[in-house]
This record gives sequence, C-alpha cells and structure tokens, in this order.
Amino acid sequence: MVNNNFHERTALALSFLILNNYLLLILNLPQLIIKINFLIFLLTIFIFYFKNFLENPFLKLSFLFLIFISLGTATFDWDPRSNYLFHAKRIFYDQSVLSVADNYAVFSHNEYPTLVPAFASSLAILIGHWNEVFPKLSFSLVFLPPLIFAYSFFKDTRYLIFLSIVFFTIGNFLFNGWVDGILAMYFCLSAFLMYFLIISNEYKEKSNSFYYLLALCFFITLTLIKNEGTVLLLIIFLATIIIKLFKKKLGNNIAKLILLSFSFIPIILWKLFCYSKGLGHEFLHTDIITNLLSRSEDFNNYKLVSYFLLLNEKFLITLTFFLISCWVKLDKEILSFVFIVSIIYIFILFFVYFTTPHDLYFQLNSTAARVVRSLSFFFAFFGLYNLRHYKKI
Repeated sequence: MVNNNFHERTALALSFLILNNYLLLILNLPQLIIKINFLIFLLTIFIFYFKNFLENPFLKLSFLFLIFISLGTATFDWDPRSNYLFHAKRIFYDQSVLSVADNYAVFSHNEYPTLVPAFASSLAILIGHWNEVFPKLSFSLVFLPPLIFAYSFFKDTRYLIFLSIVFFTIGNFLFNGWVDGILAMYFCLSAFLMYFLIISNEYKEKSNSFYYLLALCFFITLTLIKNEGTVLLLIIFLATIIIKLFKKKLGNNIAKLILLSFSFIPIILWKLFCYSKGLGHEFLHTDIITNLLSRSEDFNNYKLVSYFLLLNEKFLITLTFFLISCWVKLDKEILSFVFIVSIIYIFILFFVYFTTPHDLYFQLNSTAARVVRSLSFFFAFFGLYNLRHYKKI
C-alpha cells in the first residue's frame, strides 16, 4: 500500500485545479482569478518537474516531447476543430461557459460537456489572445493528473511499460485536440480507483479520505469530458454493485458508493441547464425503437458492428495481453471486474450503434476506432496491474 506521496498529492492538486477552472468560468468570475488558477496549475507542474528532478524521468521527458508535438501541429479534423476547440474559442471571447444558451452554431453540439474546452480557453485568457494552435496544448495538460497518479502503483520498469501502453493505445490522441484519449485515460483510472477503494481486499488503508477525494475529482472529470463519460462512470458503478451483490457485501459498502455517486451532480446540473435552454432537443426526436428493431432483424448488422469493435487490432492485442496476464497470475477480483465492465460496455455500444439515426457503416467507420480505445487501454492497464507482483518485470 502506498502512502499519500508526492505524486498522489500532485495528481490531486492538478485535478482539483482543472475542475476549479471550470467552476470559475461558470460563475463568470473576473479573468484575474482565472489567470491565477491557471498559473497555480503551471506552478504545480513546475514543482513536479524540479522537485526530485531524477524521479520518474520517463514521464517528464515523454511529456515534454508531447508538448513540442502539440505546439507544432495544427488541428484539421472536424470534431476537435468544430466542436471542442470551437467551444474553447467561444468561451474565450464570451468569457463564460454558459454562453452556449443562445444555441449559436448548432453543428458544434452546444449540449456537450465543456470541461476541456474551458481549460483551453483559460490558457488563451492567460496569454491574452487566441490562435488556432496553442490552446490545444491544454488538452495534453489534462492528461497529467492520471499519468502522475499511476506512478504510485507502477515503478521503474513497470511505469515505462505503462507509458508504452499509453502511447500504443492512445497514440496521437495525446496531442491532436480530440478528447477521446482523455476519456480513455480518466475512464481507466476512475475504474481503477473504484476497484482500489471498494472491490479489492488487498489494501488496508483504503478508507483514507485522500483517495475518496481523488476519486471524486476523477469521476467528475470523466463525466464532464464527453457525454460518453457519464455512461462509462455508470458502468463502473453498475459493475461494482453487481460484484458486491454477488459477494453479499453491498450493505458494507453502500455508504461509500453513495458518497462517490455525488460525482454525478455536476453533469446532472449541466444537462438540466441544457434542457432548460432547449439545447440538444433535436436529438430527442430520433426513433430509437424503430431503428433498433429494424437493425436487430438483420444478422449482417451484428457482423458489421462486431468487425469494427471486436476485430480492432488494438482491442485484440490488449485483450490478449490481459488474458495472458490472468494466465500468468489469476486474480479473480480483477478478472471479474474487468469482465463485467467490458461486457456491459460492449452491450451498450451495440445498442447505441443499432439505434443511431445515421447510416450504420458510416457511423462505425467514423467512430468505432475511437470508441473502442477506452476498452483497449482498460484491458492493457489492468493486465499490467495484475502483474504488479510478478518478479520478472
């Protein structure tokens, strides 16, 4: 069991400052306060880099590399350019997250959560102007809290393997302006924190309030990255409840789960605000039942969805790695948790694709590789964690 070491405190501080930035913009507070919050965030990173400079060199050097790549590349893809960075630009000029109430530029999905765009806009506020390149750097900075936190459980060679997994599964989504990589990272570390706090019997000090505060920060962040984040957090809760029900220990953990469920409050408030302003109502008219029934009758649709999701090369490689890790060292708690989470997630993905109002092939071809990235990283992370005591690594 690790103590509340420097890496964990740094991860909590950075995560809190990201969420605090979002709150400051929602409250429409003076720009000076927003600048101070972002400067404290950058100062925390500076302290992390130069206190015990030679500790965790793999992350420090690789993240500097990512910063240079992010600053040296423009964004051309539709979603980051016309959704996330466009929202960041609006927040910068309107100086408010809630300015989407006018539903300007409906194509940008004004009902989407805007935690990451709000953070990008604050970097532009700090610098004093907007351009189409440097705000994207903030997207990479949001990766830091979970990357730093993971060092508490993967040391030396294992952490180098962990970073290799990050680069393999998330890849250019670390710097290209999409939020799917951020979603995958926070989903996996949120799932790990739930496993760490509620499911695992290995740790005796897991009642420490520090880890619950960190879990709340990560859970809230997950829901505010993208709409899918709320579904992913619900899956984590549902899998945990199923396991505890099976072990007949749900009553012993119900108070903890209720406490952690408070993390849904910010996204619920955001969705209530959007609903009150009529944002996203055009998507409520989709005939879900008709689409589901018509597609479920054709077996070719099952094969098509399975091909794009389950035959993805990164999905297959990471799933194989996880299964091999279970063969080397069987941990029934990890296996059951990963199995239940992944089965529920895959079932929901099938449901979503079968009910989409768009052409099924087009939707799969444009989104499946990004969506399955979360599961790929999830398998690889827990496969490596399962081998944490394996002496040959």
